Amino acid sequence: MQVRSQTVRLDDIVAAQDRLSPYLKPTPLQPSTAAAEAVGGDVLLKLEMFQPIRVFKIRGALNRILRLRAQGLSGGVITASAGNHGLAVAYAAERFGLQATICVPQSGNQAKVRAITRLGARVVAEGEDFQAAVENARRIAAAEGLTFVHAYDDPDVIAGQGTLGLELTQAGVDFDAVLLPIGGGGLLGGASLALKERMPKIKVYGIAMSGADSMARSLAAGKVVELQSVHTIADGLSPRGPSALTLELAQRYVDDVIVIDDEDLYAALRLLLFEEHLVVEPSGAATLAALMRHGSARFGKRPVSVLSGGFCADEVLRQVAQMA
Repeated sequence: MQVRSQTVRLDDIVAAQDRLSPYLKPTPLQPSTAAAEAVGGDVLLKLEMFQPIRVFKIRGALNRILRLRAQGLSGGVITASAGNHGLAVAYAAERFGLQATICVPQSGNQAKVRAITRLGARVVAEGEDFQAAVENARRIAAAEGLTFVHAYDDPDVIAGQGTLGLELTQAGVDFDAVLLPIGGGGLLGGASLALKERMPKIKVYGIAMSGADSMARSLAAGKVVELQSVHTIADGLSPRGPSALTLELAQRYVDDVIVIDDEDLYAALRLLLFEEHLVVEPSGAATLAALMRHGSARFGKRPVSVLSGGFCADEVLRQVAQMA
């Protein structure tokens, strides 16, 4: 049996981009005058809500499914997710006629759960948070002979997410920093690797929520720190801790991690909705929220704000709309 490498290299991300190119097109990278006014300097927005399922997670999930198919996968797949990764696995499985099971917390974003169900996946809602969903998914995988696809502790998933960073280096646009949201660290690890290997002078910042700041604590401790619980409206950034692999990549390639509060998200969500006419979920707005809180002096003259997803929960969207 071949042992899978537990490292990720630039060549893996380049191969992932080639693998994904028939299925995914580059997402827009565009300036925002409204964000520039709020931040006090130029801002470029990377619009991942224009992916087929409105979230960047399709990059990693599709790369993993394509790799599994090339290795002869014929059975079903299973994953655990707060919503976005589950949606991505469901989309990739449906695309290739595979049965998918998605384990979500009982408090999962219902807009995402409905979207997963529409793609024909089985949804199992059990447990309080992402980690409980992981434990449930592993139990079902063992009982039913399903292939587990982890949301971020997987080299193929990380390589897929890394294509976002590679895409930025190929955009033909000048920028001097990139801000990436942090959940379990798959996007942060993969994208920062691609950015730093191709553009070493670029600064890479991770943005975490104060109620889910396990990556910041792990970097400070020099080891994986798992939180007892997480508390944030940014459900896409809510794992209790990074993996050893994503922490190692962050240690090598990330310049700093900035922690913000849930309250910071609302100003960014309002700007995106009313000035840019973009529906963005709280986790997707975290990078712009950090820019708006700290200003251009903290992040350089022309930063890229990665807007990672657009599946905003109904109640959050209503709350933002009422704040106009």
